[in-house]
Amino acid sequence: MKIAVRTGTCAAATILLLSACSSGQTETTAAGTEAESGTAAYPVTVASCGVDYTYDTPPERVLLGAPGVIATLDALGVADSAIGYTNGSYAFDGIDQFSGLTSNTEDYAPSREFLIGASPDLFLSNDEGQLGGQGSASPDDLNTAGGNLYVLGEYCQNTPAPTTIDAVYTDVEHLGTIYGVPDTAAEVVTSLRDRVTAARAKNTDTAPLSAAVVQSFDGKLYALSGSYYSAVVDALGMTNEFSGIDGNFAEITPEAALSAAPDVVLVQYAGSEADAATAVTDISALLANSPAVRNSRVYPQNEADFQAAGVRIVDAIENTADNVFGK
Repeated sequence: MKIAVRTGTCAAATILLLSACSSGQTETTAAGTEAESGTAAYPVTVASCGVDYTYDTPPERVLLGAPGVIATLDALGVADSAIGYTNGSYAFDGIDQFSGLTSNTEDYAPSREFLIGASPDLFLSNDEGQLGGQGSASPDDLNTAGGNLYVLGEYCQNTPAPTTIDAVYTDVEHLGTIYGVPDTAAEVVTSLRDRVTAARAKNTDTAPLSAAVVQSFDGKLYALSGSYYSAVVDALGMTNEFSGIDGNFAEITPEAALSAAPDVVLVQYAGSEADAATAVTDISALLANSPAVRNSRVYPQNEADFQAAGVRIVDAIENTADNVFGK
């Protein structure tokens, strides 16, 4: 596999299915075209963060941007293509069942040496910044290793990430094309849509609820707005109080959070259930006078789901619905 051309735009990823005509010429067909067998014809070209990547065969050595990304490949029946992951602190119970994950690192952004040593044919990233090249591996290093890049959720540098759940469906469809399993991808998307609809139905509040997604880090409070943070809130029929901030997150003061007066506060945490409880307790103390705290509507959200992207975002939607609206 190889990089084909730079498109010069960070617009939504597009798919070009390339098939040879009987005359020997190459013809570009529309997105979603499938062979009669139900699998995509190769080569296929899928764009990610403004660059077109061509796949001559399904990926066989896939490096994951976080351990939980394996859930999306597993849903598509291609988990055995993954060889390892970065961002290893987000490893989860049960990951040992994927015995092929042997090239692993705790680093969020893999080093050049690690990336080249792993020799992936695809880096399935959760953030284009994982290949920032600032003391870590760069896109050129991945190209040297013979690998392509696909960034989940269009979490690209220098452009806002989509804020709807449609980004997840798009990723599944694109991966279905990359792996030659478009029929399976379509089935997965249908299932995900049904799950989101069921989760949304749990919101029976007559008045629209406002929510703030926050995280405390190094003694500072952050509001999270872009990408999946708003996607989860919106999918459940709520509004994100901090949707207007510049970027996917921003530092805020406790006073700003209190002034926003959200009905619900969703607290990002990393780690165990004990860590979740601690995160909720700490934020509740910080925002003690907010309506959400007074009404006991402060709930945890597992950061690992958001790092994993893909189908794990639907897990986050279901978990949030259960917490906010009841099981």
